[in-house]
Amino acid sequence: MKKEKRLLFARNIFVFLVVIGLTVLVISEKGEELMLPKAQKEMEQYLKEKYPDLDNIEIEPVTYQSNDYQMKVISNKNKNLYFYINKRNKRITDTYQKDYLEGNTLFKYLKDKIEKDIKTETNTSVKVNILSTLDQYTTKVHEQIIKEDNLLQLKFYIIEKEIIIADWTSSSIEKQIKEELSTYYNKNITPKSYTIIITNQEDITESIEIKNINSDTITKEIIQDILDDNYSKRLKDNKIKYNYLYKED
Repeated sequence: MKKEKRLLFARNIFVFLVVIGLTVLVISEKGEELMLPKAQKEMEQYLKEKYPDLDNIEIEPVTYQSNDYQMKVISNKNKNLYFYINKRNKRITDTYQKDYLEGNTLFKYLKDKIEKDIKTETNTSVKVNILSTLDQYTTKVHEQIIKEDNLLQLKFYIIEKEIIIADWTSSSIEKQIKEELSTYYNKNITPKSYTIIITNQEDITESIEIKNINSDTITKEIIQDILDDNYSKRLKDNKIKYNYLYKED
């Protein structure tokens, strides 16, 4: 009987401690949420003091989750260009440099958008890589990117495409690459350059990545130099680089 009483007492103590713990947790969470207006004020002040010249922006209300306060700052010129101000344990930080100044959030969106637009225009799938960060472009290019104005014609990105080659000869490879590039040119898609990965249909482990090419620089002679693994003057003059993704010794 005494044993049962001890067990009942221990169980009650356990339940009591669990209830107290949950109550403290809920009060703590609610208390942090009640501090949202104060956090909003502090983070807006931080924004004003650290980036006094930052204009044409919209500020979203501060949110609270997992001990973090977060405020989103969005460009009025493009909703996909934004950064976050975070507060944790009284310390305030931000993602302005990478996300806003360098355009990380915008370029993630634009990369997908350009790939989808190319798919729509040509019915072919490609990979798009943007050449630099937003702050590295000239004012005019910067403005055109922000406005998303004629991006397919703006030479600020490269197209990467893999081509399966049936006849592994320089003339056949040259022909297939030029046919591929004409697909985009005919739709007024004009990247800065192309990275083409050619793969031998007869031996799919034989692949070569060729960088910085376009219709003018691809010739049978250049392809032959690449097949011969000869980094010739022709390749150097045209700044073409290549890399064997697989090559037997």
